[in-house]
Amino acid sequence: MKNTYAFDFTKNEFTFENGDVLTLTGISALKLWVEETLRTQAGRYGLYRGKEYGANIEEIGKSYKYDFAESELKREIENALLRHDDVQSADSFSVTKQGTVLNISFTLTTSYGEETLSYDIG
Repeated sequence: MKNTYAFDFTKNEFTFENGDVLTLTGISALKLWVEETLRTQAGRYGLYRGKEYGANIEEIGKSYKYDFAESELKREIENALLRHDDVQSADSFSVTKQGTVLNISFTLTTSYGEETLSYDIG
């Protein structure tokens, strides 16, 4: 995994340390990539046109009843995450909806080991 700059999605700003943008490596960089991927609606932004980046979470959540949407979300997330060379598998999914926010958690097996991750998307 290449180095990447730390970003705080709750504040919508980069994270600084000693006046410089914090640089992430290894599993920390991969976790940020996962969150960016889940927060990026596939096909929405010109920057990513022609690239397989992002997930279709927003459309699935709006278009289908929750039971069907839950299984489709799992499939969509797994497909999006498996595009990364360091991701080997994603399983043990849990998706709950609280208003307009989806809480998504899963176990990610990576070249760095296994991580249980949870994100609020919406």
